[in-house]
Amino acid sequence: MKYPRILVTGAAGFIGSNFVHHIYQKYPDYRILVLDLLTYAGSVDNLPTSFSGAGDRVEFWYGDVRNASLVENLMRRVDIVVHFVLFIIIIHGACFM
Repeated sequence: MKYPRILVTGAAGFIGSNFVHHIYQKYPDYRILVLDLLTYAGSVDNLPTSFSGAGDRVEFWYGDVRNASLVENLMRRVDIVVHFVLFIIIIHGACFM
């Protein structure tokens, strides 16, 4: 049986990392590809500490979802995409999401 491979974008942020923890613990046969730019909201410290012993179960990719070739390459390798990336731009005191 082929188990699902999941790409999680924004996975090192608060919500994304909690989702990754949940999938990692509840579905031990799933493979998880993590994509994050590690900006102000993301940190590898938010990811499960057991990643180092995960073998081929988890892959971390440092990168930007706006990098079309990277995202296209990763999407060819997965069955499911879960998108948690949020860009916030502040210009002259106004906040745009």
